[in-house]
Amino acid sequence: MKQELNAILSFGAQAVSNTKNVFDEAAGVSLDRLIQGNSNYKSTSVNPAKLTSELRENTAINGQTPLAVVVCCSDSRVPLEHIFHAGIGELFVIRNAGNLISTFDLGSVEYAVEHLGTPLVLLMGHTNCGAVGAALSPVQEKGGLAAILSEIRAAIGPELDPRIAEEKNTLHALATLGRSPILQELHQQGKVEFAAAVYNIQTGHVDFLQE
Repeated sequence: MKQELNAILSFGAQAVSNTKNVFDEAAGVSLDRLIQGNSNYKSTSVNPAKLTSELRENTAINGQTPLAVVVCCSDSRVPLEHIFHAGIGELFVIRNAGNLISTFDLGSVEYAVEHLGTPLVLLMGHTNCGAVGAALSPVQEKGGLAAILSEIRAAIGPELDPRIAEEKNTLHALATLGRSPILQELHQQGKVEFAAAVYNIQTGHVDFLQE
């Protein structure tokens, strides 16, 4: 399992910073927790995460220490906390159509890593993504949606296969995090690692990308 964790984190580091070094042991612990949570999700219809008044009170008073930042699509078929069997205070979630990284999303990731000490950032796309599907079509949208499709089209280039396009869009968004001097510095200090994944909305499986 440790070899798999390192392969996933190494792949993420390569996408963000062009280095394969893996520094943060805490990131491996968080990643293992996500993998185990997704495995449990696929075998049960109940999320066993604690949702108690005591936990709400504790996190209200003592703050949050999320085990991971997860950037994912707003799609209602991607119930993130359930997918990883997570509860209150465990995941710092950033959602938008197409799981992209805007200035606001980037700032949110920086906040979680720098100020909350979150050791892992996961960029997760999903199958049958409506935003990617629209980007693959000749449809022309207006307003903010046009900006979303423009970003995705730049990410996927001439690709026509939806599955490959979804993965390329995910990796493009992950690489965008590397533009942040804050995240680059924290990564070099061994305080944060990165991972990429694609969620299958039919099977419930999270495919963590690796070499």
